[in-house]
Amino acid sequence: MRVLVSGGGSGGHIYPALAIASRLSAIDPTTKILYVGTDHGLERDLVAHAHIAFEAIHARGLLVKGISGKAAGALTAVQGLIEAVNIVRKFNPDVVVGTGGYVSGPVGLAANFLRVPLIIQEQNAWPGLTNRSLAKRARAVFVPFEEATQYFPKGSRVVLAGNPVEPPLPMDQKTAREKLGLDPAVRLMMATGGSQGAEAVNALMIDLLPEVLRDRHLGMIWATGKRYYESVMALVQRKFGTAVDPNRTRIVEYFYEITTVYRAADLFVGRAGAMTLTDCLAFGLPMVLIPSPHVSEDHQTKNAKAVVGRGAGMLLPESDLPRRRHEVLALLNDPKRLAEMGQQAADWFDGTALERIVQTVYEAGGNSQGVRR
Repeated sequence: MRVLVSGGGSGGHIYPALAIASRLSAIDPTTKILYVGTDHGLERDLVAHAHIAFEAIHARGLLVKGISGKAAGALTAVQGLIEAVNIVRKFNPDVVVGTGGYVSGPVGLAANFLRVPLIIQEQNAWPGLTNRSLAKRARAVFVPFEEATQYFPKGSRVVLAGNPVEPPLPMDQKTAREKLGLDPAVRLMMATGGSQGAEAVNALMIDLLPEVLRDRHLGMIWATGKRYYESVMALVQRKFGTAVDPNRTRIVEYFYEITTVYRAADLFVGRAGAMTLTDCLAFGLPMVLIPSPHVSEDHQTKNAKAVVGRGAGMLLPESDLPRRRHEVLALLNDPKRLAEMGQQAADWFDGTALERIVQTVYEAGGNSQGVRR
């Protein structure tokens, strides 16, 4: 089978596409997979790391201001569509899978034009514009949150499933703590603003650090993001010096073994990106969510509200952090509430999502009539 996959711009669109592609290859190594993205997104490097064939097209968001910006966007859209049609025609896939981001728009339209079955996977509680626009053209639209179903056009074939991630490898918390060199007895929160970091998350951790250092029952493992690491470490050294116990408090630029950190933690503190939330659900990890105010259509707040509505976490808007920061440690010091939230998270996780999506891809590909030449 030949499968063309497209999604880009942010890791939230790319990682689901890679998970689907990897599972297809694992099931049948003869499957031919091509990933279509842009040259300026994260996808080229991530796809290369996954050893998947890659081709780039021109694509950019259409929600831009100004006449010149809109004109340039329209020209890029036409160019990208022509490129996408040529790539789809040349690769001749049995099925196309789109996971969102503006690059998947022209790819999805090309699939529709050339009569190739299209499968869409949406990650957020508020679906992105690209996936909403393509939904009626798709054989199936997979969504992780029931809240998302209402935003697709009437007639869309929406299927409720979780985000596609591999189930976590079996590892108990004690083993994870030992692997990280952290005290197995503390109540441990993990904090991250993603690979680039988040200033608001870092500021919150700086504010909470004195209390964590004073209480030997608490611990923190915190990824500042690469661009903030040096300045944060200089500040921590200046304010706290040798008071930081590496057995209880670990500050790093990035979580290179994030699955181990998830397993080691008792509480997650950070942004509300869809795939981060899915990972927390997979590990049964309670969440304190600080949505980014800089994302399109405020979709992280909608993700966080879905989590809160199911009792699996707490929402802390950036604007509320100064007056509500105490709530983070109050939750960390409440084992009963942590256990209840963790159970809600674990119960909500759909570990079958990846298999269901892959099965639908096979079914759609098997029914393909091929590319119209």
